[in-house]
Amino acid sequence: MKYKCFFALLAASLAFGAYQYFHPQGLSLGPGNEMVKEARTLAHEGTIGDPFRSMNTGPTATNPPLYPIFLAFCVWLYPSSSFHFITAVLMANLIANALAAALLPQVSTVLWGRPTPGIAAGVLSIAASQFMAGWDVNFTQLGLILFFLGMARLVVTGVNATWRGALAGLTLGVLFLMNQVVLLVALPWIVFLLVTRRFPPREMLRFLVPFALAVLLAILPWIIRNYRIWGEFVTRTNLGIALYTSNNDCAEPSLTQELHSGCFVAMHPESNAVEAALLKSMGEPAYDRLRRDQALAWMRAHPRRLLQLALSRIAQFWFPVPTPPQRATYLIWVITLLSIPGFLLMLYRRLPVAALFGVIFLLFPLLYYVVVSEERYRLPILWLSCLAAGYLLTAMPALQTRRRV
Repeated sequence: MKYKCFFALLAASLAFGAYQYFHPQGLSLGPGNEMVKEARTLAHEGTIGDPFRSMNTGPTATNPPLYPIFLAFCVWLYPSSSFHFITAVLMANLIANALAAALLPQVSTVLWGRPTPGIAAGVLSIAASQFMAGWDVNFTQLGLILFFLGMARLVVTGVNATWRGALAGLTLGVLFLMNQVVLLVALPWIVFLLVTRRFPPREMLRFLVPFALAVLLAILPWIIRNYRIWGEFVTRTNLGIALYTSNNDCAEPSLTQELHSGCFVAMHPESNAVEAALLKSMGEPAYDRLRRDQALAWMRAHPRRLLQLALSRIAQFWFPVPTPPQRATYLIWVITLLSIPGFLLMLYRRLPVAALFGVIFLLFPLLYYVVVSEERYRLPILWLSCLAAGYLLTAMPALQTRRRV
């Protein structure tokens, strides 16, 4: 049964992905995309750097390195053909989306003991899929799904807890180098498994110590590289920039609105050469701290405007501003509307997994409530919303039967 579901969803997703390939919208693979620019610099000069269009600023840590490295590999494969480069990246994203949808029945079986909510979730995931190929989000989503399934097997009582913890930590470390927000999904899942599966304290310690060490070992080369450049232990240098461009006198709730008004262009080194020159002269970590402190000062001085922006961004995180392809945006709206009663039904039935969904849905978006909204920020946890929606859809026949009785 599970293999039939997997291959059926995989085939449907690949077919729909092929349609999207021949009708492309919102690919974000243009020369202005930060990760694409970093990838081209890596392929041509051997360093991850120069993420901004306005001017070359040297080595960078504005984004985690793993997806730019993948893009750089594609550039290296096809140095003289933009068409083949784009095709390779799109095909990889197509496969990532297809695998993510096809694996949801297995995740559903882990969570609820049956695949049917995951089948419905897979269909919703396919319908809402999009490439977003200039960013890591499709691969981050697939990585989290694989991590969920892998951890369900690794976190078990018994022997070999040490190597199980090390393998889990190494996996999470790799995902961290793809997108650091994975911690807000992966760590609640680990805690949930350790608690619900009644891990003995000694076995829990034998699992968690090598787990933490393996995470550190996986990200250590990136930390060392950044320390050698700036003399500071940093893993990413764009939080302050994001806060600064999102909270100021001209700020708007969404990136789309800020691009239209010119606020983003005026504040961000991506398009402002003065800002980029200042960043280059100070170094990324120092510049990021400066802009972070200025943003926090503005937020403290303008509580009413901050509240207005935050409320709009809360709504736009769950119901994103429509951007091409608008079909995907409106389907995210539908998934959100279905996932809310699905989550409430889990709470009503007192399912332990409701706590997991609640913690992730509470913690994951918090940062995105204080920075300009973008649809891509939702994608790493869209599969969880699909599962909650699928849980509701598959429960509805039983609920209607009870009402008739």
